[in-house]
Amino acid sequence: MSTEVSNSSSIKHVGQAIRIGTALMLSLAMLSGCSKKPGGQVVAVVNAEDITQQELRAEAEAAGVPAGQDIQSFAPATLDRVIQRNLLADYAKSKNLDRGPEFVSRRRQMEQALLANLAMKQIVSSIGVPSRAEVSAFIAKNPSLFADRLSLTLDQVRFPAPSDPKQIKALASLGSLDAVLAKLKADGVPAARGTTAVDTGTIEASVSQQLTALPNGKLFDLTVNGVTYISTVIGRAPKVSPSSTWSAAAAGALQRERAQKTLTDEMAKLRAAAKIQYDPAFKPAAAAAK
Repeated sequence: MSTEVSNSSSIKHVGQAIRIGTALMLSLAMLSGCSKKPGGQVVAVVNAEDITQQELRAEAEAAGVPAGQDIQSFAPATLDRVIQRNLLADYAKSKNLDRGPEFVSRRRQMEQALLANLAMKQIVSSIGVPSRAEVSAFIAKNPSLFADRLSLTLDQVRFPAPSDPKQIKALASLGSLDAVLAKLKADGVPAARGTTAVDTGTIEASVSQQLTALPNGKLFDLTVNGVTYISTVIGRAPKVSPSSTWSAAAAGALQRERAQKTLTDEMAKLRAAAKIQYDPAFKPAAAAAK
């Protein structure tokens, strides 16, 4: 009997010791969390959440700061921006805004955008630096970017892009912007007219060549982000940069050109391998033609 009581008492003491030890560990963990301090890779702590140098660099690069720039040159403004965002995020959570349908939808969109950006970086990461011979050949092949670089003044009409590309071509074939505006007005399509300048040295090489070759007054069309522009060249002025800058500009243009081709080829493979089903009302014209 005494043995049973002794065993029972020992078990009870062990259980108490475990509970006390667990509570002590939790308390230490909580104290540790509350006493987080900046240092090393951690540049600030906001409500026990670390802000790291890596986060600062990612934030700065997203704002257009070149990769590899000294962190101290952009840290103050960038860090303040990250802190403000963290505080607003904490506020949103306190109001349960992270549980609403808008947050769920936007989070999915932002996650996919981030993953897509990382995928594009990985796809083009194998593109090497062009050789001197390749750079020289590119400069010779694309005079509109270098020796014959121009500033073109365009007169243009812009309007919401129609779903059928044939309508755009029909408008561009009318011969004048006055006729284009009259047709759009008759069809009840909102449109605006204005002038803009285009530097042939800052756009894609093939587009630069085409624009330079167009005679003044000839209509051409371009659709970007749901807006169609029907334009014509009304003025040209030389805008040649110093020849000492050509090699670097050519190397950059070559890399962008190769990156675009690599991405286009990879996207074609991904589309071919994917199963994409459309609601007929939303099916793009190109897909509908297949």
